[in-house]
Amino acid sequence: MKSSKRQTPFTLNLPPRDKFVVAFSGGIDSLALIAFMSEDERKRSAAVYVDHSIRGRDELDKEISLNRKNTRKLGIPFYIIQLGDGAVERYALEKDCGTEAAARNLRYSALERFREEKGFDWILTAHHQDDQTETLIMRMMSSSPFWSYGGIREMEGRIRRPLLNLEKKEIKKKVKESGLKWSEDSTNSDENYKRNWIRKNLLPSISLKEKRLMSSIASNVASFPCREVAVTVYGDYRATILSDSLLSSYPWDREKAIFCALSSVGNKERIKRGLISEIIKGVERKTGRTELGNIVIRYLKDRVEFFAVPSSFISPYRGCDTILPLGIKVSNTSDDPLALRIPESALTTAVFRKADEYDEIELKDGVRKISSLLKEYHLPYAIVLENSGIVEAVFLSFLGGRDRLSIKLLNKEGIIVSVNQ
Repeated sequence: MKSSKRQTPFTLNLPPRDKFVVAFSGGIDSLALIAFMSEDERKRSAAVYVDHSIRGRDELDKEISLNRKNTRKLGIPFYIIQLGDGAVERYALEKDCGTEAAARNLRYSALERFREEKGFDWILTAHHQDDQTETLIMRMMSSSPFWSYGGIREMEGRIRRPLLNLEKKEIKKKVKESGLKWSEDSTNSDENYKRNWIRKNLLPSISLKEKRLMSSIASNVASFPCREVAVTVYGDYRATILSDSLLSSYPWDREKAIFCALSSVGNKERIKRGLISEIIKGVERKTGRTELGNIVIRYLKDRVEFFAVPSSFISPYRGCDTILPLGIKVSNTSDDPLALRIPESALTTAVFRKADEYDEIELKDGVRKISSLLKEYHLPYAIVLENSGIVEAVFLSFLGGRDRLSIKLLNKEGIIVSVNQ
């Protein structure tokens, strides 16, 4: 009978002269990591605990006290980063994401700032084989795109995960051998978090052989060749991809680029494979458009463009302080020689708003419907300057069109007014 025991001692396989920030929660996984670090790497390591302040203060204080005791015993410096009360909740609202994602993003940002400020080379996390299995199950259950099955990467930017191929039982064994006690995060038992539900209800039925198979799938997908597709993002309202770059890339890179473009203009919905196919056909066709809620995708000769279409709005003119949707700004200066000059007298009572289907503007060549200008420039919407019920300017250049000024104000002295990001 073959032994299931590891035949050679486990090593972290870390660069010999680099310094490491260990993401230390106090749980059994990160405690095992610093226990491994304490054997050979303690002089070039620091254990950093990020306090999210989303649990009870009593629980957090007991956890921090135990963490301090464990790191002292292992001879590794211990640091605490306080995010402050309400930081996670505010981030979740601002980014329109869940508490779990908000806490994770803030934690990594805080660790990266610490790494840079203190002169460390890497951030180490204690992700292991079970984490990889949970991640792949989560992504399969949510119909995530194929490229996401690369799962958790062993190395990503300045992050390394030296325990990624280690079994959970070996992690438990290491902590028990060290004689250490670990803390338990009370939120880990909350099955409203999908990962916790998977850990409790699905993971026990998955064999070690199957976990290794899923790790192998992740490694294989992660090793697929990549041909990065550039996505040019203009604030929160517009993104473009060059058609040739998209069509000549691998299918998984196409998906990733389209996902990135849609996310950059505010898409929160799951991207279905049918939509990917529709977009690729549109790019090949080089004409037409796809509407996806408040997002418009248009196909041109050399590129595909993704636009976020704002809902109706009215913003009184306040010079450079005028607030428009999607982070769009009003400027009183511009490098564009065609930027509009508008008399200050026409601005005192003016408002910016989204054009509607009935809007018209009187131009040098006659009265034009705003909708006809949108059709001419293949744009999904326009911002107009209205004064006493009359449209006096149309702003399209920030979307790639041309700004137009009414004949009433044409050739008059005034200040430069442009709408941009």
